[in-house]
Amino acid sequence: MPTITNVAIKDTDSLVVKKIKGKLNDAGGQAIITLYSGDSCDIWFDEGDKGLVSSKIPSANQLVWEAFDAAVEVTMNNGGKAKKGNAQSGAKLGSAKLMINSVEGHIANKIHGVKEGGTAFGPGFVICAILDWAKICRNEKWFLSIEPMFLAEYKKNTNEG
Repeated sequence: MPTITNVAIKDTDSLVVKKIKGKLNDAGGQAIITLYSGDSCDIWFDEGDKGLVSSKIPSANQLVWEAFDAAVEVTMNNGGKAKKGNAQSGAKLGSAKLMINSVEGHIANKIHGVKEGGTAFGPGFVICAILDWAKICRNEKWFLSIEPMFLAEYKKNTNEG
């Protein structure tokens, strides 16, 4: 169960991580978020400040900060809207159900080192819900889309706009 109520927001943290940490700090280090399915999901800070933990994701190191950055990165690289992918179905990376440029495919490949043709664990349903809760992305039926307000802040902070 959660024990950390607040973590430091570092200058080196990405804007994505700063937003998530800030919102969870405001909530006392734990929150109940809504998944796309309508189910609720508890989240809290990981003990080593590597990311988040949720009872919905039993495998360790699936909700690391880098996974959230990767989800936003692939969404931006796809013009602001990326397919989620379906790692939970046992799909092979690179297949139509788990494309490399999908949210779950990109996380599996970039963060967890899954090679094309391999199978991946599917934490994307929680990652997408957290990004929606933090007002970074919109968690839609088959897609993850960048929130316009976040995109404007991102562009301002990276001098892209």
